[in-house]
Amino acid sequence: MIIIYLSGIDGCGKTTQATQLVEELKSNGLIVDYQWLRWEPSIVNFLKFIKKLLGKNTRPTEKAVSNNEKADSNWSKLKQRLMKSRFFRNIWLKYASIDYYRAYKKAIKNWDADIIIMDRYIFDFLVDQSINFNIPISETERIFNKTVISKMHKPDYNIIIDISAETGFKRKMDGTSVHYLAQRESIYSNYKTEKVLHIDGNKDINDIQKNIYTWISHQLGLTQ
Repeated sequence: MIIIYLSGIDGCGKTTQATQLVEELKSNGLIVDYQWLRWEPSIVNFLKFIKKLLGKNTRPTEKAVSNNEKADSNWSKLKQRLMKSRFFRNIWLKYASIDYYRAYKKAIKNWDADIIIMDRYIFDFLVDQSINFNIPISETERIFNKTVISKMHKPDYNIIIDISAETGFKRKMDGTSVHYLAQRESIYSNYKTEKVLHIDGNKDINDIQKNIYTWISHQLGLTQ
C-alpha cells in the first residue's frame, strides 16, 4: 500500500486536489481510495460541555452571540493555563497518541486500495500539538516517535499546498484566526524532505492539479 498525503493550512485546496488526484490515478487503471484522518479527540463532546459551562455567567438578557464570545474568552484563558503546565502536557500528549492511534486502527480496516490519497494525516496531528503547546515541530516528532504513533503507516509521498495565512483566512472565513493560520503556515512552509513536494496554492486550480499529477506520476513510474 502506498500513501500519498496532501497537507497545508485551511483553505489551501487539499480536499479539491486530493479528490482530483484520485480520479486521475484511477484513469490509469490503479486502485485508489480517498481517506480523511485528522484527529478528533474522543472527549470532544466533554470539551464542548466545559466550554458551554464557561459561558453560563452571561446574563440571560444578553444576545446569544455575547454568550458565545464570553465562552470563547473563558475557554481560551483556561486552555492557555493548561497548556503551560508540563504535567498537563505530558498527560495530554499520551492521551492524544493513544486516541489517534485507535482512530487509525479503526480507519485502516477500510483501506483496501493499492494507493491511499490522504487528506489530513500524521503531520497535521503533529502540527496541531506543536502549536497547542508552543513547542518546535522537531520536538513534537521526537515525543511521538516514542509512542504508538510510530506504528502508523508513514506517508510515502507528501504534497504541501502553500498559501499565506491571510489567503487561507479569506477563503475559509470559519472563525479561525489569522494568527493561528500563520503559525501553521510557518511550519508547513519549512517542512522539506526529498519526498515532499511544495506547490504554490495561489496558482490556477488546474495548474496545481497538473503539477501534482506530473510529480506523482514520476514518483510512481507512470511516465517514462
